[in-house]
Amino acid sequence: MEPNRPDRWSDRLHALWRSAFTAASTREFAHELYTGLLSLSGVRAVLGVRFAAAGQVLVTRWADAAGLHTRLPGLAADVAELGRDLSAQPVADITDPHHKTMIGQITQLPAARLSAGLAERVAGCGADGLLVATLDVARRGRGVMALAVASAAADQATLVTALGQASEVVVAADHRISEQRDLEDQQALDALLAEASLRMDASLDIADTLRAVVRMVVPALADGAAIHIQRDGRMVPIAVAHVDAHREAPLADHLRAGHWAGEPVVDGTARPTPGDGPHPACLPAAVGLDTMTIAVLRARGRDLGLLTFFHRRHSTWRNSTRFLHDLAGRAALAIDNATLYEQRRHDVLSLQQHLLPAVLPEVPGLELAAGYNAADHTLEVGGDFYGVVDQGGPVVALVGDVCGRGAPAAALTGLARHTLETVLAGGGSPRHALDILNRKMRRDRISRFLTIATATLGPVADDVLRLETLSAGHPRPLIVRRDGTVEEPHCTGRLLGVFDDLALHTATDHLYPGDLVLLFSDGLLEARDTDGRLFGETELADTLAGLRSLPAAALVDALVSGSDRYHVNDDVAVLAIRHLDPRNGATSWTGR
Repeated sequence: MEPNRPDRWSDRLHALWRSAFTAASTREFAHELYTGLLSLSGVRAVLGVRFAAAGQVLVTRWADAAGLHTRLPGLAADVAELGRDLSAQPVADITDPHHKTMIGQITQLPAARLSAGLAERVAGCGADGLLVATLDVARRGRGVMALAVASAAADQATLVTALGQASEVVVAADHRISEQRDLEDQQALDALLAEASLRMDASLDIADTLRAVVRMVVPALADGAAIHIQRDGRMVPIAVAHVDAHREAPLADHLRAGHWAGEPVVDGTARPTPGDGPHPACLPAAVGLDTMTIAVLRARGRDLGLLTFFHRRHSTWRNSTRFLHDLAGRAALAIDNATLYEQRRHDVLSLQQHLLPAVLPEVPGLELAAGYNAADHTLEVGGDFYGVVDQGGPVVALVGDVCGRGAPAAALTGLARHTLETVLAGGGSPRHALDILNRKMRRDRISRFLTIATATLGPVADDVLRLETLSAGHPRPLIVRRDGTVEEPHCTGRLLGVFDDLALHTATDHLYPGDLVLLFSDGLLEARDTDGRLFGETELADTLAGLRSLPAAALVDALVSGSDRYHVNDDVAVLAIRHLDPRNGATSWTGR
């Protein structure tokens, strides 16, 4: 069978269409395409070139008797002039209704019209000219498919038809592959944007979150990135990333020093144009980033910061402006939400502190310390409280917990503290104070309830203190002996605000020098370790025994913080009172 017989090219063409529509890249069927065209009579070589929209040569292929070659040395320079000559050529619409391929007019170019380098290549393979088809390829590019032809041995009409058919295959496959890549790129962008949003939504530490976000986009979408946030009236860079780890610190230094083209945007004398393309970054060459695109982080009518993408020369991620602005919008909302959260949390903590005593009384012979942990998952005031009242003889300590959170809980907390401390300061007993508060809650039909525990300490003799404890539905106080033994007094009672009779049963014990009594709210019992086990059920007694030698303040801090052994996830109030040993220089308490 002769190489130029129509059924031979027809067979090759059908196979070529099948290959082209399963290929992930035109490179995958290039050998089949070029060898097929080489089989036509009079064809001595096949040339393929892809130009960028701006005219730069992106890819070159050349096939001749020696085989198929990609990016032959010098070929790009040889065909650059060819691209310029054909760039003004009109394109005839022979559109495929399914793929919208665009094939330009096929032109015969004699060797005399070619650049010296290309003419030499054509002559070297035994041809005297080029049969050239221009292609409208994806991403606004332009392509050339050309046959180096020996005119005497060629059937012009056959070659024009075959070149047009081959060009249609290339353009149709190129557009399909480009559309698939665009879809995959968009899916990747959407996934990256979703992941960034999840990270920003999952944490209220916005600085750490944004640092993680810039490391997601570098190098996935940019060669460098930076985020500035408005702080105290000025833009401060808080997150910087560079694809080259060694250049990240210099990039951050130049941004802080204002040595880049984005400084006018940072200082407020200029504003980036929405949708505007990359601009020169004007960074030192050592940083290796040539262009930049800036988006303003804006939420609820306020400018919160700036997001900048940087690119190196010839970067493939030039068209990320839309993603940049989408990410900037989500980052701005996350920053604004975190700011509002922090302000609200600050207000809640401030109010919470006003519901607690500013200082504890100083009592000779006693060491007192208190601590409070506000739940980190809520923006409502909690109802845990503590207090100490020095009655001039006995000392009464108390820890309470109001049901619920928010303004109603805060109001009841204030009422409870005021009522209890007023009665106790007047010399009333804890039992009497609790009874008065319970009657008031019942009379005023307060729907919430509260629990409370009290510890009353008074001198007996020979440095021994009498300890009386009450528990109205509250966790019982614990006694930590000097030797590490932990005891739980047998005091019982009902919570306040539910029953007329609190059914209180007082427990009486004694504290010896070095002993400590601990009052706390149930958040401490409900703390959990890393395995999810309740701290109060498994480790509280052993932990107290291990902490007993610490100063009271350090012991309280360790309990409230969890000491990296468990997580306190709720409001917790802790109050510790230690009977000091007079042998260690403490003043003996004999009553006043």
